[in-house]
Amino acid sequence: MKTDRPESQTWHEFYSQNQSGARYPTEWVVRTLAGGNYPSLQMPKNEYQGSRILDLSCGDGRNLPLLMDLNFEVHATEISQPQVDRLARKAETLGWPAKFHLGQNGSLPFADHYFSYVLACSSMYYLDADVSWESVLAETARIINEDGWLIGNIPDSQNAVLKNAERQPDGSAIIKNDPFAIRNGVRFMVADTETAVRKLLESQFEAISIGHQFDNYFGLVVSGFFFVARKRLH
Repeated sequence: MKTDRPESQTWHEFYSQNQSGARYPTEWVVRTLAGGNYPSLQMPKNEYQGSRILDLSCGDGRNLPLLMDLNFEVHATEISQPQVDRLARKAETLGWPAKFHLGQNGSLPFADHYFSYVLACSSMYYLDADVSWESVLAETARIINEDGWLIGNIPDSQNAVLKNAERQPDGSAIIKNDPFAIRNGVRFMVADTETAVRKLLESQFEAISIGHQFDNYFGLVVSGFFFVARKRLH
């Protein structure tokens, strides 16, 4: 499994500099997993107890307390060993019963059908230069069990990070003008309509529920789609 990507050091430095203060769960994750009954959301919310969930590339771990509060058996990945070690130390200090693993989108260190849920919060759409969306989707589906669920999001072209991005033939985009100056040169998969989101998922997933987010945080636009989808039985 390849783990020594240049971006792994960049993210390790970023998270190492941002360790002070509380971290709060992402709003769309809270609403999707713990919120009320939404008209088009098909995933049941009464089956979490003891189910395995993977927080794919969990970043600073902001969503982990929510997942533990919902009584999941929580696992999480990050893309470099220093990040995994940092998270493990934090979990030990805070008494989090979570397990941390080294892994990237296209290569995950788990057996087939290992998880009932995978949460891909601002992670699954990152594509290494030699990785296709189709391979990432297939790898994610591989580790989800029958009738398991994928919960994720994907940016649209209005998102500030994609300003002046270079669109690619496969629908992805190479970032050129990241407001935070940490993702320039990185490739994201992008979707601009619900139809596009469905097309990106339907080879491996069905029962697809989709929402859209457009927020303007004082001039910084965060825009894209979030989705919930059940693994397709082949």
